[in-house]
Amino acid sequence: MTLTRNPKRTTVASKVMTTDMSTFFGLPAHPLLVHVPIVLIPLAAITAIISIHKKYRREMLLVTAAMAVIGAAFLFLAAGAGESLQHDLPRSRSIHEHAELGDKSQGPTAVFAFAAVGAVLSLEASRRKFEYKGKSLPKWSAVALLALTVVGGVAATVAVSQAGHSGAKSVWESRLAEKKP
Repeated sequence: MTLTRNPKRTTVASKVMTTDMSTFFGLPAHPLLVHVPIVLIPLAAITAIISIHKKYRREMLLVTAAMAVIGAAFLFLAAGAGESLQHDLPRSRSIHEHAELGDKSQGPTAVFAFAAVGAVLSLEASRRKFEYKGKSLPKWSAVALLALTVVGGVAATVAVSQAGHSGAKSVWESRLAEKKP
């Protein structure tokens, strides 16, 4: 017995699971996907700043790393969906500017996510006195990665906010101008 897919039958899963993630239930996925990094990246930056306090460091760094990684993953998905959407829209300067700012936000966000994960791993290695071939990490490595995480979080927040603002501006500016008398 072999299982074959009925091409006439459309399921929710077949509508949701697309290979390029450019649509979601037949609608452009970019506006939905982009809200995840817009929320998570600034929140992760705030938790990174809170993690400077030693009392909250371990828990807040873990939360920071989780939000930064999820935010970065959704940023890259949103960028891919945005590129697909851009080809379906009329050319405009504001959309081009938004696409450029979106591209520029990927670097700081990736650095933030990697630094946050590195800070968690370094902190845990120091806490557990982890050794490899008789050597442990230098004590300053956890502090350096924490500092890089905070700076990366601020940079990623600024970059994502600028891209998000330009995207909102490109969508709403012309619509609001049409309604003015």
